[in-house]
Amino acid sequence: MGGNPLLKLIVVDWFKVDKATDKIALHPKSLAQSDAGKNLPFILVINLEIPAKPNYSLVLYYAAERPVRKDSLLEKFADGTDQFRDARFKLIPSIVEGYWMVKRAVGTKACLLGKAVTCKYFRQDNFLEVCIYIKILHPLSFPFYLRIEISKPA
Repeated sequence: MGGNPLLKLIVVDWFKVDKATDKIALHPKSLAQSDAGKNLPFILVINLEIPAKPNYSLVLYYAAERPVRKDSLLEKFADGTDQFRDARFKLIPSIVEGYWMVKRAVGTKACLLGKAVTCKYFRQDNFLEVCIYIKILHPLSFPFYLRIEISKPA
């Protein structure tokens, strides 16, 4: 069994935007730009960009309580190349509660995101932002859209 996680989820933002927004961590109201965020040793910002009318961004902020250890996999990921990151960044889906059709469509098999969808990485100061562009026609995106459509009120 593994030990304690290296990063903890500390904030989740849900934005409705006119167009895709890269580098959300640079926005003045982002956690990464706040005094509290600047005092954290490291923040991993996951920006899931969901195209729709209007567009949405689900932004997840994961923070380290202590500095990232030199030569650790996390340090290599944060400071590595996009190719290195694409070969390692995985999504392990899990639907805890929901319709059986959604659970079955999403499944539980890990997926290398960099091979399935477009990911852009932005490293600065004490954070790494990963922008993940969910495409409507891509098989990985279907469960996201299925979930959004099913959960809409009639």
